[in-house]
Amino acid sequence: MSIHEPPVTRTERILAEIWCEVLELDEVGVLDNFFEVGGYSMLMQLVRAQIAERTGVRPTLPELFIHSTIRSCAAFLDGSAAGGSAAGSSAKGGAGKGGAATAGTTDRWDNGPSTDGSSDRDTAREAVRDTDIAVIGLACRFPDAVDVDRFWDNLVSGVDSISRFPPKSIPGPGGGKREYVPARGLLREPEWFDAGYFGYTPREALLTDPQHRVLLECAVEAIEGAGYDPDRFPGLIGVYAGCSLSSYTETLRAAQREDRSITTWDILMGTTGDYLASRIAYKLGLRGPTANVQAACATSLYAVHFAARALLAGECDLALAGGSSVRLPAELDNYRVGGITSPSGVCSPFDTAADGVVGGQGCGITVLKRLAEAVADGDHIHAVLRGSAVNNDGRDRAGFTAPGVRGQVEVVRAAQRAAGVTPSSVTYVEAHGTGTRVGDPIEVAGLNQAFDDGQPREEPCLLGSVKGNIGHLDAAAGIAGFVKTVLAVERGTVPPSLHYSVPNPDIDFAAGPFVVATEPTPWAPAGQPRRAGLTARGLGGNNAHIVLEQPPAPPPRAKTGDHQVLVLSAHTPAALDELTARVAGRLADRPDLELRDVAWTLQVGRRLHGYRRFAVVRDRQDALRVLLGGAPERLVGGEHARDGRAVALLVPRQADAEAVRHWQALGLHPDLTLGPDTDDAAIGSALDTPGRVFLDLGVPGAAARLREHPRWTPDHLVVTVTDPLAALGELWLAGLPVDWAAARTGPVRRVPLPGYPFQRQPYLLEAEPTGQSSPSVPEAGPNTERTVSMLFTEMLGLPEVDPEDSFFDLGGDSLVANELVGRLELLLPVRLEVRAMYDAPSVREFTALVEEQLRGAAVRGD
Repeated sequence: MSIHEPPVTRTERILAEIWCEVLELDEVGVLDNFFEVGGYSMLMQLVRAQIAERTGVRPTLPELFIHSTIRSCAAFLDGSAAGGSAAGSSAKGGAGKGGAATAGTTDRWDNGPSTDGSSDRDTAREAVRDTDIAVIGLACRFPDAVDVDRFWDNLVSGVDSISRFPPKSIPGPGGGKREYVPARGLLREPEWFDAGYFGYTPREALLTDPQHRVLLECAVEAIEGAGYDPDRFPGLIGVYAGCSLSSYTETLRAAQREDRSITTWDILMGTTGDYLASRIAYKLGLRGPTANVQAACATSLYAVHFAARALLAGECDLALAGGSSVRLPAELDNYRVGGITSPSGVCSPFDTAADGVVGGQGCGITVLKRLAEAVADGDHIHAVLRGSAVNNDGRDRAGFTAPGVRGQVEVVRAAQRAAGVTPSSVTYVEAHGTGTRVGDPIEVAGLNQAFDDGQPREEPCLLGSVKGNIGHLDAAAGIAGFVKTVLAVERGTVPPSLHYSVPNPDIDFAAGPFVVATEPTPWAPAGQPRRAGLTARGLGGNNAHIVLEQPPAPPPRAKTGDHQVLVLSAHTPAALDELTARVAGRLADRPDLELRDVAWTLQVGRRLHGYRRFAVVRDRQDALRVLLGGAPERLVGGEHARDGRAVALLVPRQADAEAVRHWQALGLHPDLTLGPDTDDAAIGSALDTPGRVFLDLGVPGAAARLREHPRWTPDHLVVTVTDPLAALGELWLAGLPVDWAAARTGPVRRVPLPGYPFQRQPYLLEAEPTGQSSPSVPEAGPNTERTVSMLFTEMLGLPEVDPEDSFFDLGGDSLVANELVGRLELLLPVRLEVRAMYDAPSVREFTALVEEQLRGAAVRGD
């Protein structure tokens, strides 16, 4: 509760009078929050009109949401509050009007060399900070996109990946009909899964929620994309992830009624979000902290924030963070009058045609690492996470489901402080941007205030939202925006924000630096690195903001013509063939990749499997020829990889100790050393060890003697060192650990290579029809109060309601009130605004309003 303070200034007294009139109160204090003393969005519009009439200043609705106390609003109207003028002002430094940016303006984004000869990026990029985090891995599955590269191509090409279905109609007021377009962003075959790769039985796969399985596969793709094998990583790897409410639970419960072998524990373990992160840790062998994150639509960006903090705290050395939202069976959001679903089936962020949310399925995950270590280890850095922050709006908003402004402003500024950047240095913002009529203006108003640092801008700050492309992915919404923004920061292009042409009239673009990108826009700000802000907001008031920056350029190094050994392994022969083709495809598509980096990434950055092959190649063209089957004898394969093989060295007389130490440094730990004079008994004793590998350093006739010995078996192996690289390949093929770092001859880097080719099959239990009908709609009858009372109980989930009790005292809010009014219009020939619920909040009062409108319709003959 706020301390009651009376108005002091003239403007405060005017506002107090307006509030008392609109809210029908005897008095208000200057520290009271409008939304805590009975206000809501529609009444705020009346306040705005009265302010304009009495003061001559017409603030925007979002500005009044920001300044929701009399004292704050009066100071704002008097021009003494931070955050700009109520009358609106142009963007600092000449940012464009009208709210749209196209490729036609990109000539202003030239960041050529500075006058002193050094690049702008070098002069603007400060030294690596201890708090900087590197983004080194990305993986995703979004509508129309099976991986990161396809997702990026779709974004830049402006692909709308929403699936739309034939229009449906619902009953409208007065017996009419309202049409809507069912729509959703859908994944392709999300129920398909490679159970064998993860050691799942078919039954275990069937009992695991598809959104858990999709994230599990993406986790493998992300960590391999970062160039790391968890089994060989020396530090701790953490997991922070969240998912949407499972719809698969009901499918399993229906199946349980027919199959008693399915236990309640099976259902809990297979579908509950509590086990999402720990399942990844178990299947990938990760030993760092694991945490399941739930923050509604901000879930996956919260996960990124927590992962970054864990790295800075030293709790882990790599961190995976992301989210998944895959509801199966797939459900389309049915349009309801008064709901938030778009009736047009089109998500139009920031546009005047914005009419609601379109849902979607998807999954994304990232791999983070402390930047200084990523640079030192030669990791491929997609972007730098400079700072992040999370908070909650608290009560400073219209209702539990309504967005706040102050919380958003504070979280953006907190992230910028953590990043050590000024708002004017940020030149792109990926907004939450849901495409709702009121939500977008409130978000942009908050951004305008957060980005008003008084510094001049030579260029506007571009604005976008990925939800126009793929829909709102609920728990995976934040990671979808994160992946998009990381790729934009890395690749220097801002993709278009779809379905934007005419700005939402309630968005005050003139008061801030923002313009919406409507075409692929080259992004090269003059004199500074590319820097972006990313926001996610969740129902319930959760806010998250992250500041991302262009990655540092890798240090220069000399070219090399050394031969390289390419190693490939997979869980099945079919997967090995597909992996070989994928690597060849990447080499063909990316001539900029250096062969030594490709070889290094394959050697150290992939999990080891039983089916293997290798090739020693001299350059990129030679590698393509071998991988594509042009020299099959050079692509050496085998299925005899096994752990724990014993090793014996066959050493010639002239060999020195340095040669032996060389092979030991490469990871071999021989327990025997044999020479040319070794007798048959000693050889026989060595062969008594099953599967022993003999490394022949040049002993004449040694290989023949071994193979001719009566104790020789097909499990034994002789590797003769004629080509050291080929010998390493043979040892690796046999399953021996190789220290590839000791084998390299110069600096190498990890590079993004194609992900593992999962060999998927469908695993989905189908729920049998239960014969249950949809929840019934109360039928309209002569007793209007009975109908209204039934709606109150149904919408509030109460067994009964006292006709004198207030809807809002019983737990209702503006969103539920919207739905109730919409349901009533389906039952009775009336048209009511949501404000009617506030004017007449009890069953009895609301019934009187409804009956009054019914009588008026009867008199008119409607």
